[in-house]
Amino acid sequence: MDKTYPRVLQRRIEQMIVDGKYATDKVVTVGGLAMEYQASPGQVRQVMLTAHRKGLVDRTAQEDDAFRILGLPATSFASVFTHTARSGLKPRSAVRDVEVEPATLMVAEKLKVDVGSPVYRYVRTRYVDEHALANQTNLMPFAICPGLEHDDVSQYSFQKLLEEKYFAVLVEMKEWFRLVLATSEDREILDLPDSSPVLVIERIALSATGWPLVWAKIRIRPDRYEYISALWPQAAHLLEDTDS
Repeated sequence: MDKTYPRVLQRRIEQMIVDGKYATDKVVTVGGLAMEYQASPGQVRQVMLTAHRKGLVDRTAQEDDAFRILGLPATSFASVFTHTARSGLKPRSAVRDVEVEPATLMVAEKLKVDVGSPVYRYVRTRYVDEHALANQTNLMPFAICPGLEHDDVSQYSFQKLLEEKYFAVLVEMKEWFRLVLATSEDREILDLPDSSPVLVIERIALSATGWPLVWAKIRIRPDRYEYISALWPQAAHLLEDTDS
């Protein structure tokens, strides 16, 4: 865990942006904010770069340490948890592991962070109607949600948590689907027989400024077709094409 990250300062500045203290399109500077919040320019710059990643502010072309206020973005994406509940199903998650670890080269490329910078690895099993449906790993830059390890999302949408507590709004999703052979972990978590395939959904969630917020790898029991067709229709089409 990065104990040096200025999370209290981050919360103060982001809350002010979300609450409308700074008018939309207003340009603020690192120096001005440092004086306003009695903080070091280095810490303020860290916070503002994270706010830019989240889509709360944009960079200006005129000055490297100047940012234009955007405010809290809107999203048109319903979370999988919310969509599951709206479909008349009962979602639940069991968090198996939450760790802060250094970004590998692959993670750094996916999330556009420096190699070795702290990222959350968030592992959970997703259930629908008490059936184990998916084994999911989310990877996120530490700075977008410091303190995540203390949050309980067993009965709550992870996406909503990011949006409502951490002001990290997902506005675009890029997804890829494929069938692969189940690993030993897949077989154990999802109660699959040997030589079974799993449906893999890889998803990059982007902010309003186009920065990656979450890289998700979701490994799903392909025989739960009724759930997959309700929650991931494109993936269901992949299964139909494979079976035909």
